[in-house]
Amino acid sequence: MQLERAKIDYKTIDIIFITHCHNDHMCDLNSIIHAMNFTPGFDRKKPLILVGAPGFRRVYETMFQPISKKPRPGTYKIIVKEIKGKTIFGHFSVECEKTIHSNTSIAYRFTEKGKSLVISGDCSFDRGIIELSKNCNVLLLECSFPNSAKNIVARVGHLIPDDCGRIAKEARVKNLVLTHFYPGFSETERLRDTKKIFKNTILAKDFMKIEI
Repeated sequence: MQLERAKIDYKTIDIIFITHCHNDHMCDLNSIIHAMNFTPGFDRKKPLILVGAPGFRRVYETMFQPISKKPRPGTYKIIVKEIKGKTIFGHFSVECEKTIHSNTSIAYRFTEKGKSLVISGDCSFDRGIIELSKNCNVLLLECSFPNSAKNIVARVGHLIPDDCGRIAKEARVKNLVLTHFYPGFSETERLRDTKKIFKNTILAKDFMKIEI
């Protein structure tokens, strides 16, 4: 529904990247595949590529394929890729880095024509996410909790504003965008505290567009 509201045609999606296999980060996958399979008058022909960390193929085959089913004969194929390191997808490249959150969690760096976007997914602070983000144009970081919840993030593997600001500053990124806000805490407080460390920070909002 959000894709439709953003005027993005789900039927044109070529590749779906999964950061990790937690329900809130991949639960819409079945809906998208189901729509591609059963939209009246639409027979998809080009493959749909699903990308995830090592182990993702088994998750797809056991949790998703039994529900969404295989594409109808004579239409398209679903190609599952387990990514490690750097991979080229047509006109852009993708690098990934294991993150501290779950067994399958990774962050992605997308690069095209010298411009780069890093998406953290869920993660804890570590040197890996800093190295992956070095000098990128836009860094999209989760900021699940405020600084006051530091003890919580230590247990569940998430970031707080101090972590986000430090990652962006040490990686020397150009722009930092915060997302993945757990409810019950002030988003403006998280923005304020992050900007104390890294000034060029904004909050992500639904339907936001950023030109790189």
